[in-house]
Amino acid sequence: MRYEGPYPADGRDLGTGQLVCTMARAQAVLDPKVRTDDVEVTIRPSEGGPLGPYRCAEFRNG
Repeated sequence: MRYEGPYPADGRDLGTGQLVCTMARAQAVLDPKVRTDDVEVTIRPSEGGPLGPYRCAEFRNG
């Protein structure tokens, strides 16, 4: 999954983790064959280079 648009964070913060896990979970709900932790999310800010790909598991436990 991809997010494209303005993005003020650096990619390793709580907000990014929430976005990544929410998008991954949504994909898993849409396709029951996909596990949340198998989904990679890339954030493509309108300025700067892409962030990721990230997996939800990278943001768990701090």
